[in-house]
Amino acid sequence: MEFRSDGSVDFSPGAVVEMPWRIENNQLILPPETDGGAERKANLKWFGDNKLSLVGEAVIELARVGDRANANNPILGEWIESREIAGRNLEAHYLFYPGGKLLFLMPFVTQHASYTISGSTLHIIMTGKKPESRFLLFELSDNLLTLSGPKGGDKDRYARY
Repeated sequence: MEFRSDGSVDFSPGAVVEMPWRIENNQLILPPETDGGAERKANLKWFGDNKLSLVGEAVIELARVGDRANANNPILGEWIESREIAGRNLEAHYLFYPGGKLLFLMPFVTQHASYTISGSTLHIIMTGKKPESRFLLFELSDNLLTLSGPKGGDKDRYARY
């Protein structure tokens, strides 16, 4: 969910994967995709500060979002890859954090909405073909947003990135 100060919000369900990363000998090393599998390795091919290719089993072309965050570690920050899946063009986001943490995000669809807040109640009005209105209780603590129905029950948690 991306909340904006103008009262709009975008909801984008999709893939969210957190994993460790490291660089050795100009290779990006990621954990195996399956238990017992081999680590995934890709050679880093730089095209200036804002373009990078990961060359492994496939070639992944990345473009930096924003300015270079760290002169000593150029991969830190957010990168975007455009990829086609089932005839659709999707954007994958790679967020490289210090300490070897990578957050991979790939929204499958984006739904637009508006929101208002009253006390601890969040009112979301989804737009589109099937307009929908939801009232949710919310808590925000240490960059963690917790949402639940108006009578409590199951809770959904969203971390800020």
